Amino acid sequence: MQPKEYILMSSPSHEQLRTAILDLFYETVSRYPPPYAPGPEPAGDPPYRLGDYLIYQGYLSPRSLTSAINEAQAQPTPTRKTSPLGVTLVNRYNIPGPVLAVTLLLQTLDRLEQTPNLPPHFMGEQLLREAALSPEQLAVVLEEQVEDYGQGQWRRLGDLIANHGWLDAETLSAAVQAVRHAE
Repeated sequence: MQPKEYILMSSPSHEQLRTAILDLFYETVSRYPPPYAPGPEPAGDPPYRLGDYLIYQGYLSPRSLTSAINEAQAQPTPTRKTSPLGVTLVNRYNIPGPVLAVTLLLQTLDRLEQTPNLPPHFMGEQLLREAALSPEQLAVVLEEQVEDYGQGQWRRLGDLIANHGWLDAETLSAAVQAVRHAE
């Protein structure tokens, strides 16, 4: 199953990012084949919602997505009204962590390519735009964040990145400020 074709960006760094994310996608699909037939292409323009990508790729059925959304909304935590959908999908609906991470990267790629002039929504997206972090590194820490949350711990992405030694506090702080400024 191939991801939907993406609009090519003119910048070589965008093309390199696109290639890296798609290569990671293909490697992940090879390691974790989807259990379902690919679903229909999501309606409208990308970026799509997380569940739409997973249905389209064949990792989730529409019925399972509806159940997962209802379940995630029914699991409040002290700091959130609902549980993150990705955590519910990994912990209860057998979506492999690497598949979730690469799907989030595809969503980010779509956002970057479809609306390149809009500011980033998340710190990871900002770090990818700056080429401060590779897609592979971001995928690793996204997987760790979901795994930790599933075990009752919420760790900030910046803390996970710093623990790996990939970026210093100053770089992480600047990325957080860039995202906050954009909001």
